[in-house]
Amino acid sequence: MSLVWGMPVIWLMAPFSMAEDWAQLAFYLSVFVVSGVKFMVGVAMSLARGLSFWEQFLCTTVGGIAGSVFFTYLGDAIRRWISRLRGRSPKPLATRWVRLWERYGLWGVALLTPPILSPPVGTAIALAFRTPRGLLIKRLTIAILLWGFVFAAFGEGFRTLIHTLSGQD
Repeated sequence: MSLVWGMPVIWLMAPFSMAEDWAQLAFYLSVFVVSGVKFMVGVAMSLARGLSFWEQFLCTTVGGIAGSVFFTYLGDAIRRWISRLRGRSPKPLATRWVRLWERYGLWGVALLTPPILSPPVGTAIALAFRTPRGLLIKRLTIAILLWGFVFAAFGEGFRTLIHTLSGQD
């Protein structure tokens, strides 16, 4: 082992590895936050960075669930605040959201929230129809866990396919 000033070289590398650890932690946190607002963007970020199945699954699903809880309990206050900023009252739900609710109900909205709608939109639609908050959280959690598993498995399969096609092991 090489020595510099009587200390192993590993001590000189410690600040650089700590910086890399902080950068990785900051990336996990950014995927967590983004997934709470727009689930699919968090999935895309984790796929682009090449996160493992569990890293992607945990960051996106925990972020999506946290965003759903946040918007379920603080969404009304946020909506009032935005209305005051705009100087007008909130608009009623668009007819397409009403039709979606009438056709598919809470399960339909919950299952469409992660891949298409996003946690704030899916939560707003369900709350507009007076869905009990506890029930909404349970259904959104199930949907987010399901989609998180599907997208993490897709990412892992895609990564394996790329490695196989490129001849890497």
